[in-house]
This record gives sequence, structure tokens and C-alpha cells, in this order.
Amino acid sequence: MLDELDRALLRELSTNARVPLAEIARRLGVARTTLAERLEKLERGGFIKGYRAQVNPHKLGYRFVAFILVKARRGGLRGEKSNQELLAEKIVADCNSRSSMPWVEEAHIITGEYDLLLKVWVREWEELTNFLIRYMPKHPDVVQTHTMLVLKTVHEGTAPPP
Repeated sequence: MLDELDRALLRELSTNARVPLAEIARRLGVARTTLAERLEKLERGGFIKGYRAQVNPHKLGYRFVAFILVKARRGGLRGEKSNQELLAEKIVADCNSRSSMPWVEEAHIITGEYDLLLKVWVREWEELTNFLIRYMPKHPDVVQTHTMLVLKTVHEGTAPPP
């Protein structure tokens, strides 16, 4: 169970994980050693999955973002994984291994009419076009796609409020 100090620590780290623990302790009015113990407890408990830099895709040349809904052929399990999970993993692996492919930031198995939701970044429209009309139809497990282009991002959260 999280108490208010745990929640405050998570809020601080979600805002900027590079702030020294001593500074966070000062802001929260507790001893640094107390905060260090809490941080270790949160890490061991799985509340903190890791620490990473939040990279700006635009600075890396990615100009456009799209969400792609994918309807997959239903096929049950192959080993311990569903057909949808295997398809998502294949798409991500292919995109990660080829510079001419989009960067798949997120891949989710979802409920509803479609089976997968992909968040993809592309440098040029041609990259997205090739992905949608050349790459995706080659997969026998892809039945249909529906693409939504992002015009403007209003909000992107980095972490849920504790």
C-alpha cells in the first residue's frame, strides 16, 4: 500500500528522475536516508519500472505520428502466444531492423473490432505509404488496417498520477 510520502516521491520522479535524492528530500521535508529506503521499496515492489531519457522524436527526424488499427486473422494460440501477439512482435522487430520502416513506439493488443493498435512515427509520408501499402499487405495475418494521422498532440503523459 502506498502512503502519501510514496506518492509524493513518485510524483517528483515522474516529473524529473534526474533530480538528486537530497533535493527531493528537501522539497518533501524528510531525511534523504528515509527517501532512499522508500525508493528502494518502490523499485523492489515494481512501482518503478526503470529510469530512461524521454527522447524527442522530432529532433531525430521523425515528423509525423500515426495510430494504426490492425485487424488480424484469428487463429488461437501458437505455443503460449496468440496470433495477434506474434503479429505485433513481428511488425515491431521488422520495423526496428530496417531504417526505411517506421519507428513503432507502441504496440497494443486491444478489444473491439480491431486486434492491434500501433503508434508509429515516420520521417516522410513515403515511409508511411510504403509501410501501409507494401509491407502490411504481405502479412497473411493482416486482414485490414485503419490509419489515423495525428494533426496535433495536445497532451502526452509520462506516468499516471500516483
